[in-house]
Amino acid sequence: MTYREIILCFAFRPPAFFLPSVEERKELVRTLNDFGLTLTTSRIHLLHHMKQTQIPLTASDLSKQIELPLSTTHRNLSMFADCGLVDFIVDRASVCRWYFLFADRPNFCPTCNQTYNAAR
Repeated sequence: MTYREIILCFAFRPPAFFLPSVEERKELVRTLNDFGLTLTTSRIHLLHHMKQTQIPLTASDLSKQIELPLSTTHRNLSMFADCGLVDFIVDRASVCRWYFLFADRPNFCPTCNQTYNAAR
């Protein structure tokens, strides 16, 4: 790993998970309702954390940070992907990393500059 990659990996650590505020929760509930998804605490927390992160994360990382079972995390990520809320990339190490699709900002990895799919 080069010096630049080491620095970037440490510079872009995912933020710690914090519960959404009342206003953020209302927005997340509205988003889930718009896509016809059942409202669950795990979906709200997962979607909230993905919106707060600047870098794509593995399902395992998300599961640990939000303290959800890995199976629940995978199931919700797949459901979000089917709705067009999130997508994933497979990095150089063949690891699947998930990210939230933003319509108002470019979707690219700050560590490797790989461009993601545009928001749908």
